[in-house]
Amino acid sequence: MGKTALSDDDVDMKRTSPTVARAQASVLEEDKHATRLIDPSSIRMSAVMDRIDPSDGLEELISSIREHGQKVPVLVRRIQDGSLEIVYGRRRLLACRELGQKVRATVMEMTSEEALIAQGVENNARQDPSFIERALFVAGIVRELGKTEESRKNAQTVAYRALQIDESLVSRMNRIATGIPVELIQAIGPAHGVGRRVWEKLFKLCEKDISRAQKVAGDIPRNLPGADRLNAAIALLTASKPSLPKSNLGDRVTVSRRGNRITIDVDPESVSHVEAAVRELLLNLLDRGQEGSASGHSDDPIS
Repeated sequence: MGKTALSDDDVDMKRTSPTVARAQASVLEEDKHATRLIDPSSIRMSAVMDRIDPSDGLEELISSIREHGQKVPVLVRRIQDGSLEIVYGRRRLLACRELGQKVRATVMEMTSEEALIAQGVENNARQDPSFIERALFVAGIVRELGKTEESRKNAQTVAYRALQIDESLVSRMNRIATGIPVELIQAIGPAHGVGRRVWEKLFKLCEKDISRAQKVAGDIPRNLPGADRLNAAIALLTASKPSLPKSNLGDRVTVSRRGNRITIDVDPESVSHVEAAVRELLLNLLDRGQEGSASGHSDDPIS
């Protein structure tokens, strides 16, 4: 017997049958993970960076992609406004921008939390991030996701899942990364091979005098390796501040007291040094919580 031709209705039923629907869904799902060529200028950087300087050593990668092509795609996600944001592969993205060519990318639907976890896991597998870069990544996650007290716990969870570290270390890394002035971190650089203890030592020194730590950044020799720059920063902050010239107090300064009044008579050549010392002493007393005792004698002049 001859085969009966399918009617249009039969064709429509075939197209919408469960088997066809599953096949269509499979194609759509596969398309989500397929790579495509995208204009790199249309992909924006994410708010949380995982390298102090992503362009460091980029020339080698540019040469490789120019000669052999881009072998590994980057991962991007589509955000709420419809634009694309890099998840991982920043250096490949920057290299393609420099070469003026499209970047091969995989586009996926991801939440901010999923993207940050993927970014951390991928970077830990592909590169050797230094301690301070990992700490800055943690601080970036906490900054972006932990804007409220309620969301801070979730941000810390995302951070330790992204870096696969102990939860207690997340808080410590965040304190270190946020307690050292950013200009000082940039002056030191990644300092590969230097662990937490040395950075923690620098952090404690910065805590004591944050303004001095900011100024020290300009004194670090840039021609040194990163580890040596870190040690130089610690040495600069550990060194004692320049002291006033020593002199015979009895010959140049006379201090007398009458009741609650203290009088200091100073040799004209030493006036500026003594004034600076007195001001610093008073500021230090106030900083140590001596306002209460000082206020009781606020009307007692020092001349």
